[in-house]
Amino acid sequence: MRRFVAVSLILNILVCLLVGCAKDVSVEDCIGGIDYSSSMSALMYEQIAGEEEGFYGIQYHEVIDINGITAQTDIPVVLYFYSSSATGSQSLTAGVEDLAQTLSGQVLFVSIDGVEADEVSTAYQLAGYPEFILIRDGARVATFEGYNYEYWDINDVTWWLEDYGFTPDMSLLEG
Repeated sequence: MRRFVAVSLILNILVCLLVGCAKDVSVEDCIGGIDYSSSMSALMYEQIAGEEEGFYGIQYHEVIDINGITAQTDIPVVLYFYSSSATGSQSLTAGVEDLAQTLSGQVLFVSIDGVEADEVSTAYQLAGYPEFILIRDGARVATFEGYNYEYWDINDVTWWLEDYGFTPDMSLLEG
């Protein structure tokens, strides 16, 4: 069953790329409501509902169309694959949230629980967790393979993104 789902996902991506079905798709078309329990979430820096005007933060929106998000050309995407069964991943996820905030408008971060969304991690041929994949204009540009390093932290991911032209606005973390 997993192999069928992975093959189906790959075929859907190829069909969309060949016939251009995602050209008019926007990020908003591909995400749902706020859901902190979803296995795939777009990390959106936005006004927090119910708070006073100007109170912004990272909110997790359920991804309802991962193919659409990766095929759209409005904004580059970083897929952050992690394992929900791994211990100690909270600090890395907090760092990814900081990156999503400081790169808001430049890059869209999508967190994907590779254990729960197994078909997606299979389609991207992951060899381990955590892993980051940069997608620009519907194509995979680069991969940061965390398992290849003896030690690394979120600063290494930040430098990796800077190598591809994305500079965090650290002033967004103040206050």
